[in-house]
Amino acid sequence: MTDGSTPPAGARVLVITSPARGHLYPIVDAMLALRRRGHDIHIVTLASEVPMLADLGLSAAALPPELNDAELDDWRSPSRRERVRSIVAEVMSRIPTQFALADALIAERRPDLVVADFNAAGVQFAAERAGIPWAVWCPTFLPIFSGRGPMIGTGMLPGSGRRHRVRDEVMAFAGRALWDRLSLGPMNDARRSVGLPPIRHTDDLLRIAPLVINFVGPPIEHRRADWPDTLHLVGPSLWSPPAPVHPEIAAIDRPVALVTCSTEFQNDAHLAQTTLTALADTGLHVVVTCGDTDPAGFTRGPHTTILRNGPHDQILDKAVVAVTHGGLGVTQKAVARGVPVVVVPFGRDQHDVAARFAATGAGVRMSPGDLTPEAVHRAVLSALGRASAARAVAAQTDTDAGERAAVLIDDLIRRSN
Repeated sequence: MTDGSTPPAGARVLVITSPARGHLYPIVDAMLALRRRGHDIHIVTLASEVPMLADLGLSAAALPPELNDAELDDWRSPSRRERVRSIVAEVMSRIPTQFALADALIAERRPDLVVADFNAAGVQFAAERAGIPWAVWCPTFLPIFSGRGPMIGTGMLPGSGRRHRVRDEVMAFAGRALWDRLSLGPMNDARRSVGLPPIRHTDDLLRIAPLVINFVGPPIEHRRADWPDTLHLVGPSLWSPPAPVHPEIAAIDRPVALVTCSTEFQNDAHLAQTTLTALADTGLHVVVTCGDTDPAGFTRGPHTTILRNGPHDQILDKAVVAVTHGGLGVTQKAVARGVPVVVVPFGRDQHDVAARFAATGAGVRMSPGDLTPEAVHRAVLSALGRASAARAVAAQTDTDAGERAAVLIDDLIRRSN
């Protein structure tokens, strides 16, 4: 049906994530909105997050251990190229298990639609082979190559004019060739093994998906003219799990500097420790969320709170600055509240995050190699002077991403019936 009539109630939607909270949380808000429309949602994700989803009234189950416990170890690699190789190898290695999981769940649950993490190619293969419509979501800049903007992973900024156009076209050509060399063979081997035709380029997987939802948007990302019509920028997802008032956070009576480490281990603990030292005598209360790093390993100052995974919403309500590892989720949440940022990228998508937010004026970019207490102190002072720019970016940011994503998925369900 394409006449705008009410879609069939109770469509069965199967959602499968990669083992990362930063990938799960952006899609949860959309799934809650779909449930309000009468659809049946089942999410397969990290075992640690299943109780939270159950508390929200969503059906949920844990990924099998070989996926649930999988980790990226790109932080061990000595160069950016080797880090890319490490990430690609790990993501490719998960495809057979992802396919087996999704194939069994499709047979068991008979979903009307599969929603797959962009890092879960095996899930997409299973839906494609079963003839079921599928949607893909991506919580960061899309790994789709375009001659109309800077290539992901480079930390380059968008620009206009012939020089930037030539730069982007050359980088897109070279970048696609590199990714194809690293991943196209294993990806097509996996496709052939389950009876699917090969694809020409790695990023064709995003081009053939019936729907791609990207949780970014202006002013840090804009639609490219050569992207397919099936790809939609919906803006940042600011959703976080409901949390009771945290007593340690509630008791803070001075301005807060939030410092974040990656929730997926990235050997970035020295960012937190250097910032603790840098801000010890500033009058700021430093709140560190250290992810997979042991909180006991930090030297604390007099006004310090260290948590593994603190309630970022509650912390940011008191924050005047955030020092982040470049995770797009928390950086977007900070600036969406008008909180300026210092971004110190360690890898993955973080160089792009640092470049884009610095370009808006709402942030300061630092290199991990420049991390000294004196340099961090200067960067924080500079960021504090950018509060008005952060508020201006917040005013331009669409914060209704979950509802926009739900509408797109709902429309796909309607068109598929």
